[in-house]
Amino acid sequence: MIKKTIGFLFIIGFIFSGCSTKEYFGKLSEKEIIEFIIEKQMGATQFKGDSIFVHVPDNNSLYLSASSIKVSDYASVSPKVGEKQDFSQPVPYTVYAEDGSSKVYYVKVIVVSNSGNGEDTSGFQLPNSSFDLWYETSQSQISYFEIGENDQEKTWATGNQGVASAKKLGSTADFPSVRHQTGPNKYAAELTTQNMGPLAAGAIGGHKGIAAGNIYLGAFVIANLFDAHSVFGYPYSGKPTSFQVDYKYTPAPGLLDGKLNPVAGEDKLDMYLILEKREGNQVKRLGVAWFRSGDVQTEWKTIVKDIKYAYGSAPAGLEDHEKRVLKFGVDGNQAATNPAEMPYAVWGDIATETPTHILVTFTSSYQGDYFIGAPGSKLIVDNFKLIY
Repeated sequence: MIKKTIGFLFIIGFIFSGCSTKEYFGKLSEKEIIEFIIEKQMGATQFKGDSIFVHVPDNNSLYLSASSIKVSDYASVSPKVGEKQDFSQPVPYTVYAEDGSSKVYYVKVIVVSNSGNGEDTSGFQLPNSSFDLWYETSQSQISYFEIGENDQEKTWATGNQGVASAKKLGSTADFPSVRHQTGPNKYAAELTTQNMGPLAAGAIGGHKGIAAGNIYLGAFVIANLFDAHSVFGYPYSGKPTSFQVDYKYTPAPGLLDGKLNPVAGEDKLDMYLILEKREGNQVKRLGVAWFRSGDVQTEWKTIVKDIKYAYGSAPAGLEDHEKRVLKFGVDGNQAATNPAEMPYAVWGDIATETPTHILVTFTSSYQGDYFIGAPGSKLIVDNFKLIY
């Protein structure tokens, strides 16, 4: 099966090696809005036909501009990013395809309460942050449970989709991120580091023999046979003071790398929240709250982790890893093999700048993004909450 797939990709590459797909098919007629994010946005954008729904807090003017718009290849859009519009009424955005055809989308802004003050936690909370909602889905004819109400709800994500593809090719590993029942129709997220086997650890599998259990804000993308990765981030413009979560953790002995070779050291959990301001290709980090621990925690424990905000430079007291760009961040390097080689983040000023995205990640192995972990390390998390 692998040889057939590789052969197919080679043939497709050969066919188009002498010309671009645009030249081969002529002028394109695609005219879709793929991503739409508005300044001050809270939560994910919803697409329903030709309508686009976004949410903003109730303490903002509705005279706003789009901060990011992605459209079909070779298409253009009007109004453009940065052009202010009055969103007290639906605003039309027109996408023009390369062949001259067009399509109109109507962007509707919905005002939501975000009145968190002091220790009040009644303000905006991330959807499904209790981790109760899971749905059954499949990848490569392998069924599994994924977090969310259905496949359209993209608030949280896991790497289960990639593991399903590996299981189709013969891996006997369990899924690393599963639901953990805590009561009637109540669940937590159970994250367990897995040994994916020799095929995944070899060259064909990209030396990905270790799969850490993880849950994060964003999406998991399978671009092709050799490119499956996480995409971190969720639209958000709030400024919480801290986050709270319940957890249990049992680290396993025996760190292994992606080739299943022993690695010195001990496994640890990772939980972190990062606030970013994204403008085009520029990313500024505005705040961070990070908890990394290798301590055994067999009973439920609630922790509150304060967010350290930046005022033009990295906040005081951060560990080195809290200052570096994430491998799977939008400004990261997915080919990186050593976290110490990642560049340091660019820091903004929370006094004058507002976040556009929030990143939250939980993982059973803190080096899981580099395919390093101890098979059997288990983290269970529940009841994540933003405190304002």
